[in-house]
Amino acid sequence: MLFALILVTLIIGCSGQALEQITVRATSYSNRFSLERVANDAADVLVKTVGMPYNWEENFGTLETLGLTDMGEFTGKPSQNNLKFWKLVQLKTLCKSTNWDPSKPEVNAAREFFGGSGNFEIKVMDMATDNVLWDIWPKWDIGSSGVENSLEVAVVRRAVIVKYGEIRLDTGNIFGHLGGGDPGKPEDWGPFWFTILPDELEVYDWYVIAITEASDGIQSVDMYVNRPLQSSPDYHYTPQSQGPEKTFPDIHGGLEIDLPGRLHEGSNYIWLKTVSEPGTWVDIYLVMVPHCTPPQNFNLAAIQLGVPSVLELRLWR
Repeated sequence: MLFALILVTLIIGCSGQALEQITVRATSYSNRFSLERVANDAADVLVKTVGMPYNWEENFGTLETLGLTDMGEFTGKPSQNNLKFWKLVQLKTLCKSTNWDPSKPEVNAAREFFGGSGNFEIKVMDMATDNVLWDIWPKWDIGSSGVENSLEVAVVRRAVIVKYGEIRLDTGNIFGHLGGGDPGKPEDWGPFWFTILPDELEVYDWYVIAITEASDGIQSVDMYVNRPLQSSPDYHYTPQSQGPEKTFPDIHGGLEIDLPGRLHEGSNYIWLKTVSEPGTWVDIYLVMVPHCTPPQNFNLAAIQLGVPSVLELRLWR
């Protein structure tokens, strides 16, 4: 009887341990499945819908449900897998530490979208070069996302199309001496005004792109950023030696790094001084590209090309 009692006790103990292990594994599997399901559902909604309301990027305080696609110009329906640049902009702005306050309805809506948690990270990468265009997570400006310290991470990817950047200022074709001026004599143009919205200096890098067709007819273009015409320009463009297209500055980080303190939120302007032959033209763009965009890709912002990319969503607990 004693032997039987010991045997029964051992069996019950082993059964209890086995049941506990099965329960833990089932719970872990359930949690993992739930995390992956939330990640897959969230990624599908991001790349296939415009969100609610459809124009929440115009004021993220109205955000109810995230969606990153653009609205078809002719169809009036979401352009699936075609991400809208400004929605990525607003999402990154919303995730800045000064805006990420869970007591705000828009932040709470974003957290609910990702399963009630702020443990998410969204990357958008150029498929051809693996260059990271966008890397967004809550409070991105003050630290890492924390995904590297998490034990359980769900990662999903979706193929998308996205523009490299946007044009904030386009002077249009500036023609030389159509009014009967003397060839070789400088002409002044401007000011050309543009606006920088709150938080945009941290989200973007800013560059000036000069383009001309008849590079032998445009002798020089002097550019002055947020200051009147003076003897020494901020940038000097000579198409004969620099080619029909040139980006300024030629350093990583843009105007805000090359001309510290010159750009500011609100109204800004550019003055131009050109020396050109009659009928020739030059066009000046101010482009904004995601922070840390490689220099070889700036021109993609000016010509407004959408490039094949990958959206990667990470959720963790």
